[in-house]
Amino acid sequence: MPSPRMPSRRAHSRRVSERRARRGGTELSRRSLLIGLSLGAGGAAGWALTSALGAGGEDVATSGPSPDSVAPRPYVAPEGAVPVTEPRRLHYGEPGDTDGQTFGDLYLPESANPALPVVVLIHGGGWKDSLGLAYMENQARDLASFDVAVWNIEYRRVGSGGGWPTTVADVCRAVDHLVEVSAQVGDRLDLRRVVVAGHSAGGHLALWVAGRARLPSSLPGSRPAVPVSGCVSLAGVADLLRAEESGDKYVAGLLGGRPDTRRQRYRDASPVTHLPTGVPVVCVHGRDDEVVSPEQSEAYVRAARRVGDPARVSLVPGGHDPWGDITGRVWHDTRDTVLAMARRPPGPAR
Repeated sequence: MPSPRMPSRRAHSRRVSERRARRGGTELSRRSLLIGLSLGAGGAAGWALTSALGAGGEDVATSGPSPDSVAPRPYVAPEGAVPVTEPRRLHYGEPGDTDGQTFGDLYLPESANPALPVVVLIHGGGWKDSLGLAYMENQARDLASFDVAVWNIEYRRVGSGGGWPTTVADVCRAVDHLVEVSAQVGDRLDLRRVVVAGHSAGGHLALWVAGRARLPSSLPGSRPAVPVSGCVSLAGVADLLRAEESGDKYVAGLLGGRPDTRRQRYRDASPVTHLPTGVPVVCVHGRDDEVVSPEQSEAYVRAARRVGDPARVSLVPGGHDPWGDITGRVWHDTRDTVLAMARRPPGPAR
């Protein structure tokens, strides 16, 4: 009997392509449906569902979205706390060149949201090497449990290779490194919603980051890769000259001398000198603080408002660190302020 006619190679390829297209459409429909369900369900289960779907099937694209596509993705705040993964330590500077101090710990919630706002935490300690980021770990984990990414950063300090301008430059580099951090976690960070928060000396550094987009090129951190959308200063030092005149025992170490020999440096290194920032700022300060005077926050906000910045001060019960107790009312209220700022819809791309 004659052999049946075999289909041509071109016809065979065409039919294979059609089958793959139909299958791809089915997978895309399933994926869209499940992503919608996961956003409605919230929490770890929804995100795990969409992640599992994305991991299966040879025809599902595996490349992440471009950074420009992150911002438009919807963000839905959860109704309650969500689990937080163990932090990942990532270096923003070459460890061998910085004695291993230029790193941050990234805390991610197990979230259904495809793009997460980011809170950058900056610890204090008088800019000295005696305190590190460990004392902000509880705050970092608590914030992340409310469905934001938290980048708790370390930097070189006085006594371990820091001082002016290195310490400030390190912090600015850590914020800019969020571009690479986001790429390492599947572009899940919404870099148009980045809020910086710091305590004491870290408050000084947070205020510096808030104003860096308008700094002259001669100062550290100008021309940011990641401009921030808000700042919360906790007992921050905004005016270094005023602090020194009030008896602060740490500023001279940061700036390498007293005002009689470094007066211009005191002006240059003070965030209050570089207003306006164009960034919303909230200065929270303990009424009974004897380490950093509440007048630091009050004077900064007065000056900021005079030049049109959206700034406000909040005086709270307690001394220099009422935020150390994350079960207390002061931390809870401050956390709400940080979260509200981070979750605000992003403005136009800058």
